[in-house]
Amino acid sequence: MTPVVATVLVVVAMVAVVVHNLHGSDSDAGPTPGTTTISGAADALTTTQPKPTTTSLTPTTTPDNPALALAAVHAVDALHVSGVQYGVAILDRQTGHETVGEEGDIGFFSASVIKLFVVVALLHQQEQGQIKLDSNDQYDIRRALELSDDNAMDALWVNFNGPVLVDDMIKLADLRHTVLDANNSGEWGETKISATDVLAVWQYALTKLTPADSSLVIGYTHSAANNGADGFDQAFGLLQPPRNTSVKAKQGWMIAGSQMILNTTGVLGSDNKYVIAIMTKQSAGIGYSRGRANVDKASSLVQKALAPAIT
Repeated sequence: MTPVVATVLVVVAMVAVVVHNLHGSDSDAGPTPGTTTISGAADALTTTQPKPTTTSLTPTTTPDNPALALAAVHAVDALHVSGVQYGVAILDRQTGHETVGEEGDIGFFSASVIKLFVVVALLHQQEQGQIKLDSNDQYDIRRALELSDDNAMDALWVNFNGPVLVDDMIKLADLRHTVLDANNSGEWGETKISATDVLAVWQYALTKLTPADSSLVIGYTHSAANNGADGFDQAFGLLQPPRNTSVKAKQGWMIAGSQMILNTTGVLGSDNKYVIAIMTKQSAGIGYSRGRANVDKASSLVQKALAPAIT
């Protein structure tokens, strides 16, 4: 081979290497996102995956804003109404974040809010095959939730051992402040419960019961009447008019000596976003009308603060 020919061959080889390297650089840059590049010999195909890309997703739910619940709780704690003790707590079910007021972990008389505890425990027992609820029991459950019927509650309490049901609920929902009246187990309304315990029971009903039983609780509390079975005006707090169309609520009221108990608890927002509990202990001497107004004020502050996240 002549020197000239050899030189030409070397130059051609060098050009080929350069061309190959240029093609290799294009390959390293990665294919167009969403496409697959096939390289190599026909009898040994390999797939080169595209580099990961960042996709901007359009949110389909209301973004969490813990400042809203914090503002709601602070607004209630700042009321300082003479003679009124407030216990408030809010659960954001979208994030699981719980916001607790200054007395959100303090025990208050449950009054009729304990009916929710008993119903949820009963439904759980039936799901476990421990009991069978007949048509009369189902009727009492509906009246206990919709009308806060004391006679219906008394029947459930006696027929299914109310104290045991409350103990079951304490274990099921890991309640920390619920205490039965040790002196009189028949006085279910004098069970001590906290706002945070109420949140836990609502959350249990929404997430741990079967879908059918959860829907039953939600349906009956969504249909809560303006007046209880005894004629009491229970359209206060979360049920005060004009009632938010998404609200499901279980109210409680009673006079215990010199104390007036008015509690409003429930679920609010699309997809049942917030669980809210506002417990109050007030002087019985001011009367139910003024007492309801005090609860209405607290509930209005809570709903106003949460409004941006309630759709």
